[in-house]
Amino acid sequence: AFFAPVTRRHPILLLLLAGSIALACADDDPTTAVPPVFSVTPVDISGTYHPADSSLGDIRFSAPVLIPFGVMIDSENRSYGLQYIARAGAPVRAVTAGVIDSIITNPPPASDYTIVMICTPGSDYTVYQDHILNLQVLAHTSIKPGDTLGEAGTWSEAYRRTAVRVGIGEGSGMRYHCPLDYGNASFRELNNNLLIEYNRLGFSPEYD
Repeated sequence: AFFAPVTRRHPILLLLLAGSIALACADDDPTTAVPPVFSVTPVDISGTYHPADSSLGDIRFSAPVLIPFGVMIDSENRSYGLQYIARAGAPVRAVTAGVIDSIITNPPPASDYTIVMICTPGSDYTVYQDHILNLQVLAHTSIKPGDTLGEAGTWSEAYRRTAVRVGIGEGSGMRYHCPLDYGNASFRELNNNLLIEYNRLGFSPEYD
């Protein structure tokens, strides 16, 4: 699952202007814990757009391509991660270093997996890499940025998806933050370039 009730305490501004999408992330939920640093995108989004197969890296351009953090899906639910629509079989990579705390089986119709990662022992931060198939890692093992976790999980017959989430706290008190806030310069640039290309090609945001 990748939508959550609107329980976050800090505002996220989503701008939908002239058919384009942009996201401004802001963090007013401070913590003394050491934050994670995302240095690798979960799927390949490097290079340039190829019109022959509507692709950019492992991304396949059909709405929505990328579901930004903070998008209201309906009157009650918000996207609380970055979600990527990818080609079938696309490798999913670890975005940061850490230890896999657990692996959760997502219920049908997804029937894929969520990897729960702790980046710093005792930290308030939890990183989730969601919607992964054909797992290549085990719980309670260490991983480093770029390690292959598996393949992009379920979305439709033609496309796959995967997602990244960042949470602070535990249980019902967990607050979700925009993953872009934790990306290094390369991570942010690649994601911004993907959004720019998405907008340039004239795709309309569709989230159903």
